[in-house]
Amino acid sequence: MDELSRLRVVLAGRDFRVLVAARFASQVAEGAFLASVVDTVVFSPESQSTVRGFAVATVLTLLPFSLLEPVAGVLVDRYPRRPFLVALPLLRAGAAVMALPGIGALAAVYAGTLLVFSMNRLFTATAGAVIPRVVPSGMAPGRGEGGSRTPAASGLLFTANMVAAVVGTIALFGGVLAGGLVAGAGGTGAVVVFTGAVWAAAAMLAARLSNPLLPERPRVASFAGQLLETVTDLGDGFRRIGRTPEALAPLLTVAAGQFLQVLVIAAALVVIKEDLGGGVLTFSGLVAAGGVGVFVGFLTAGAMRSRLSSPRLIGAAFVISAVALLPAAFVTLDTVTLTAGAVLLGASYGWTRVPVDTLAQQAVPDRFRGRVMTAIDLAFNTARVAAAVAAVVVVPWLGPQVTFVTLAVLFLLWAPVVPLWLRHLHVADAPADGESPGAHPVAPRE
Repeated sequence: MDELSRLRVVLAGRDFRVLVAARFASQVAEGAFLASVVDTVVFSPESQSTVRGFAVATVLTLLPFSLLEPVAGVLVDRYPRRPFLVALPLLRAGAAVMALPGIGALAAVYAGTLLVFSMNRLFTATAGAVIPRVVPSGMAPGRGEGGSRTPAASGLLFTANMVAAVVGTIALFGGVLAGGLVAGAGGTGAVVVFTGAVWAAAAMLAARLSNPLLPERPRVASFAGQLLETVTDLGDGFRRIGRTPEALAPLLTVAAGQFLQVLVIAAALVVIKEDLGGGVLTFSGLVAAGGVGVFVGFLTAGAMRSRLSSPRLIGAAFVISAVALLPAAFVTLDTVTLTAGAVLLGASYGWTRVPVDTLAQQAVPDRFRGRVMTAIDLAFNTARVAAAVAAVVVVPWLGPQVTFVTLAVLFLLWAPVVPLWLRHLHVADAPADGESPGAHPVAPRE
């Protein structure tokens, strides 16, 4: 089955289309709200430290849920997932009101911001966990003799992840651009009104899912029993990841890639604000350029996968990330080189995220997917927080240009890690640990 045929099959699924539409609306609102936060803590006032403001924005948006995410993954695995997808956008709309300046104390503004981004990460992780459940049922299981996943089903899941990632990323980057424009025209209040309306639309879309997305195992009745099983499930989830290379390698790859990319963003912000005299609109334009690159990366990921295995595609993405930094590192630091680098870095992210999600989803049975996808999201978040904090020291010490050179070298050093680690994936399929051959498909040996 070629890529176009797989795309037709995937898009034939009504629930898949509904899920993607809900994710689109959710991430448009997230991007707009993010632009408002960046405007407040990075570019206003102009005298404040650029990298410190960026670190504050990153901690506000990512750290809170990073602390709660492992437990959230257990909840996603133990409770029906459709209610999560319906309730979370509505809760974010309410929390966003707390972030309005003048509504309440500064603590309430920060609390509202923290809640908005924490619940968004839970929404994204839940959406990622259910993708294998909403791929058209006639093709999704894709098991050959003995229960192993067939190449056709592997390709369908890859295509489904590609579509979801393309739509979500376009929405996020488009939302950042829209948020910059709305914030410039009407201030934070206008952004909150805009995001509230879009999140309400996301909730209405998610409510149209026909599949209730029930968990595989019913929860126990008593609260004490639920609490004990939550702790047990959390430990089981981390042990499963630790002994599953196809899940652990993607997790560490996401962490490494995001750590390096956030340092790139911090250095670019210094150039935009302190060298080019730009503001949130310049930053939003650069983010939009990155979004174009991500779109191109996602669109070409399917074609590249027909030539490269998923691990090698991830390695190639890290090489592209290094190449993206060369103009800014060795030519000149201006809007043109930063924009070109943003496009290439976006493309490299597209080549990384789709195979990462697909490898992890196929490596474990459905009852572990919530924990595995939230663990990957946890790696994504904590790496970005660590990089933002490191940028406070690294970028002023090295300067933007030397920072770009150093990061290009580090991207190249990571490029061969995943292909070498997962070089066994070309071997025939095998059941997951502890699973009967007919119970759960596992990652294909590409």
